[in-house]
Amino acid sequence: VGSHAVASMLAAGHDVRCLVRNPARLDGALSATDRERVDVAVGDVLDAASVRRALDGCDAVLHAAGAVGVSRAHSGSRDVNVEGTTHVIGQAAAAGCDPILYTSSIVVLDDSVPTMTAETPLGAPSGPYGRSKRDAELVARQHQAAGDPVASFYVGGVFGPECPDVASGMSGIVGAVNQAMPIPHGGIGTIDVRDLARLLTAALEPGRGPRRYMVGGQFLSWDDWSTLLGEVTGRPIRRIPMPSIVIRSSGRALDLLKRVRDFDYPLTHEAAVQMTSSPRCDDRVTLAELGVDVRPVADTMADSVRWLIAEGHIDASRAPALAP
Repeated sequence: VGSHAVASMLAAGHDVRCLVRNPARLDGALSATDRERVDVAVGDVLDAASVRRALDGCDAVLHAAGAVGVSRAHSGSRDVNVEGTTHVIGQAAAAGCDPILYTSSIVVLDDSVPTMTAETPLGAPSGPYGRSKRDAELVARQHQAAGDPVASFYVGGVFGPECPDVASGMSGIVGAVNQAMPIPHGGIGTIDVRDLARLLTAALEPGRGPRRYMVGGQFLSWDDWSTLLGEVTGRPIRRIPMPSIVIRSSGRALDLLKRVRDFDYPLTHEAAVQMTSSPRCDDRVTLAELGVDVRPVADTMADSVRWLIAEGHIDASRAPALAP
């Protein structure tokens, strides 16, 4: 999200400073032109002093750093998500930044409701990633209650090209195209990372106070999602119908295996719970208020697969419809 947001904000005429631990990572995340235009502050969201130094002279802040996704059983998510959010939002509020944009997640909200909105109450996530994001959201809400201009974005499944780390949803595309797709009950909301970046850029308007935005994305059942991915690639996705209890048990078993020998596979118990319980989200208020139209899911899938092929994650033979 961060790299696309930087590109979008630069295109809109903003001056951008990036707080990064390793400046070399920007070389792969940004275009050469954008890389030359950004100011770089070396530091860490876990170091309040480096956050404070990075904020010097800034009018507004986007906090998009964190342990992302649910594809790994352990990732230090609590430290990064909670402590990092505490430092960034706290220091930004003290510095008088307006607005302070924070990328939260739909996993923090009550998933028992038929349709999520920005007004949906907080839920009780059971996994470590969800709990860390909920606790980080509580930090944001404490500042909102105090009147600080914090804008929370409740983000669903993020997909799109030029992803510095192939994780979470993008690894799901790789697994589905290269191997197979488990089909449980439930589905996923898809938001193109480029559209999310445009929404964040549109929210860079001071004087609007605390706000909350739903950006859950366009919802598709897992069966429809797999069908669309097959149509986009020109090769049907192999489906494995799987009852919810089976995929959740599989995720738990993989979590146990990863404690013995760590390996990267896009399924954990927490991911399985989210796959089988994600409700629909209503983004209409957000899109209308910020004046952004989102692209069709098929376009997002096509651009994602093209990029994954170019990066060597998917063989071109598995997506004949996208051949140049």
